[in-house]
Amino acid sequence: MFKNTAGEGVRIDMSRRSFLTGVAGVGAIAALGGLAGCAPSQEKADTSNAKADAASGPKTYDKVDKTYDTDLLIVGGGGSGLACAVQAALNKTNFILIEKGSELGGNASFVEGMFAIESKMAEEQGIHVTPSEIIEAELERGQHRQNGALWMDLCTKSAENIEWCLEQGVMYSGVIDEYNGGLYPTFHWFKDGKCKIGYVDPMIKRVDELGIEVHLNTAATSLIQQDGAIVGAYAEGDDGVVQYNCKAVVFATGGFGGNPELIKQQGWDIENLFVVGSSNAAGDAYRMALEVGAKDFMNDSAQSILYNIPALPPIDFHKDALNPVNGYFGIAAGGPVLWVNEDGDRYTRENLTDDNLVLQCIPGKGNLANYAVFDQGIFDTFFGTTDDGRAMFEDAVAGDKTETLFKADSIKGLADACGLDADALAKTVERYNELAKKGNDDDFGKPAEKMVAIENGPFYLAKLGYSFFFEVGGIATDKQRRVLDVDSKPIPGLYAIGNDGNMLYRHVYTINMPGTAFGNQVNSGREAANNVAEFLKA
Repeated sequence: MFKNTAGEGVRIDMSRRSFLTGVAGVGAIAALGGLAGCAPSQEKADTSNAKADAASGPKTYDKVDKTYDTDLLIVGGGGSGLACAVQAALNKTNFILIEKGSELGGNASFVEGMFAIESKMAEEQGIHVTPSEIIEAELERGQHRQNGALWMDLCTKSAENIEWCLEQGVMYSGVIDEYNGGLYPTFHWFKDGKCKIGYVDPMIKRVDELGIEVHLNTAATSLIQQDGAIVGAYAEGDDGVVQYNCKAVVFATGGFGGNPELIKQQGWDIENLFVVGSSNAAGDAYRMALEVGAKDFMNDSAQSILYNIPALPPIDFHKDALNPVNGYFGIAAGGPVLWVNEDGDRYTRENLTDDNLVLQCIPGKGNLANYAVFDQGIFDTFFGTTDDGRAMFEDAVAGDKTETLFKADSIKGLADACGLDADALAKTVERYNELAKKGNDDDFGKPAEKMVAIENGPFYLAKLGYSFFFEVGGIATDKQRRVLDVDSKPIPGLYAIGNDGNMLYRHVYTINMPGTAFGNQVNSGREAANNVAEFLKA
């Protein structure tokens, strides 16, 4: 059983904690994968259709400008790619690391900490959590669709991963906690609460110390396959077209959360989509894997996605995540507002963030549109609590050009303004108000304190869009991080780690266990390097 025998060393940030009181699993702020801190990407996102491209097979070139021969090619130098590269170097593997961007680190720079249980730091602080507690909690929240063996692998190796990171120069603050509402104190904070300082910079230094060959500004474009096995890859970069002849490839490209077209294929409406993560995470590995016959895991994969209101200005989630108007728990996130679909019907309880921050969008995924309805009193009480917040909202209402934020003196006026059925919306609001005054949500079970009648105008209606942080998974892999084919057999010489091959979650990103996403980055990177070393010996 979990217990904290020391009673010390567990960080509590009171300013944020008071805001998040009662929100289970709000470790979300870090657990948004650690990508939560990303400022809005200014790069042009890749909108290619990976599935359609894959049908035509791997791209080939008539002319190659440069050729390299190596045993292993690691594609991507973010959190998992760095772990894989350093471990491969320690294993004395002959390899090259290529990175699409101009620097190493990727989205890992915005992480704040990582998962571990029974680490030396935890033992010193009297914090004890068992694998069974972690695994049962995770499987229960995922309806037992996940592979428990993968969770056992992460749990049992997590303490060793912390020690390994320390040996490489990674720096932690020494604080271990449940990250403001997570289920267990598993979150090991990096120095200054920043992965850039605690992990990325030390790991880049380690890359230099180990003499690892790194090719920046080099994007892998296709794999070379012979008799079913991977024997190389093509890339495009500063040297033109490059051919890498190798015996194994590890994908660590960050998934496809920067590619709106792939997000659409996952079933999300991209009309009002805001890509928060890096556009470099464009699904390159996903496409290349499908081209050589990999099993498609997209429909089962999870994602870190939140509602937004396009009329409101985008914010830097790393600096202003708790903005009461358009932060994590702003108007779009639900709570005391009413959610309705394109028919004006209520379809779920609006406090899903109390369970899991990224659960909020799941019930409305199949709707043609989703809306938040509230009145002036609700805004003033719950959201317009600062002068800046009120000014932001008023400016957005007055200057909205997105047609996603409406104001009217009546519910009928709201419906007419946005094209909803006025009678249907009025009926839904009437029923909602009845339940609110009764103090019991007989329909969906939202807590009474968040059932606030919508009856004092002016009234507001916001059409909800999406903020997409990242996707978790997409390429089917096994415990050895090997990419599987359509018959669930390993494709010889092909591996996927980090967000490319994360199989810990199904459909819903269960962020209630703080730090597991980045814990998997390190664990999968090291595992792939070790398994490649064994593969090369065969």
